[in-house]
Amino acid sequence: MEQSFNYQALIKELKNGSKFIILTTLFTTILGTLITLFLLSPVYESKTDLLVNGTVVKENGENLSLSEVEINIRLIETYSIMIKSDRIMDKVLDKLENGMSKEELMKQTRVLTNENSQILTIIVESLDPKEAADTANEVAATFKQEVKTVMDVDNVHVLSSANPSEKPVRPNKTVNILLSMVIGFILSATWVLYRKHFDMKLISIHEVEDALALPVLSGIPHIKKPKKAESNFSHNLLKEGEVHSPLAEAYRSLRTIVQYKTKANGPYSLMVTSKHPNEGKSLTSANLAIVMALDNKKTVYIDCDLRRPDGQFIFGVSSRRGVTSYLEGYSTMNEIISSTHIPNLSVIVAGIIPPNPSELLSSKKMDQLVQELKKEYDYIIIDSPPMVVSDSLSLANKVDGCLFVVNAQRSKRDEVTDGIQQLQQVQTEILGIVLNEIAHSKKVQYYY
Repeated sequence: MEQSFNYQALIKELKNGSKFIILTTLFTTILGTLITLFLLSPVYESKTDLLVNGTVVKENGENLSLSEVEINIRLIETYSIMIKSDRIMDKVLDKLENGMSKEELMKQTRVLTNENSQILTIIVESLDPKEAADTANEVAATFKQEVKTVMDVDNVHVLSSANPSEKPVRPNKTVNILLSMVIGFILSATWVLYRKHFDMKLISIHEVEDALALPVLSGIPHIKKPKKAESNFSHNLLKEGEVHSPLAEAYRSLRTIVQYKTKANGPYSLMVTSKHPNEGKSLTSANLAIVMALDNKKTVYIDCDLRRPDGQFIFGVSSRRGVTSYLEGYSTMNEIISSTHIPNLSVIVAGIIPPNPSELLSSKKMDQLVQELKKEYDYIIIDSPPMVVSDSLSLANKVDGCLFVVNAQRSKRDEVTDGIQQLQQVQTEILGIVLNEIAHSKKVQYYY
């Protein structure tokens, strides 16, 4: 059951999830397009270039000395800082009178320099193309005037004035739509692979069959518990005369398959187990016993979970005499069997909880009980303990076969695989998997 990873398996998994990937990619693309077209405001950009003459050219044409080059670079750096100074920003705001704050103006204004040239480029962005151009020109003019006033030099020349731009610099509609498409594909593909390799929950019938290499005999639908349910079991327990409900259909399908697999064996003892508690094994074994009895098969349900028994609650039977009292020699087989209102169905509850359940279930008395019951019943359905304890393995070699219950909402792949491997090591015949609490959308109907 070891799982190998290769590129072919990766491609196969992506193909299996192609519907989800396509729908998710389409959704993110549409969402990105709507946001780009209707929610993102277009931003316009205007720029003006300034030439800074920071050196004096020698009359004899000699090259500039290293010190003069360094002075020129420092002058460019000084001017680029000076453009966004509070002094110049305040003067620009006073002249524009457009209600813009100084923080907004500084955020919209950028200065680009090149160490290999004497060009300063002032760039202004705005939602209004005319405002962007007016602001860029005003910043350039104010800066030129301030240099002349403060430094008493006239070495800044405007090479090009800013003009309103007709095309916004962002959002880039094409890039945004393509990015939305790529994000949708990556997210959906990642989720498909995550579900396969990292999310170890067993959700669907196909996932269970692929992971465990065993057939799913039936998918039991999830039934929401009513507010006024009599007990934790009553809303999921089949009622006599219940015919057309999804629950009844699922268990009839399970009954048909079990009968088909066991028809040549005569009286059959069947253990129902799961890896962990609360995965639905008790209700599965009880409902299977009910549908067997309704099909005129003489059936007995035995609660062999001697640690946390539920049989007395499911069928409303006294718990004083049961499996424990028989195995300890205090009661006979006939004394522990209780009849029910359902024809052909008898129940044996667990009895008093013992201090040594594993030893009792592995004893020869347990073999004797199963063999004696085969003389009276067609099917012996045993509700065994979950496999977190060794009790179920003690029972496994005393029965003819086993059903393994997997809960679609709780069971984890690795844990279930470990439980199945343990049963196989003691050479238990596993008829198949019962997938419990499966979502209706995942339900697969079986007809034979």
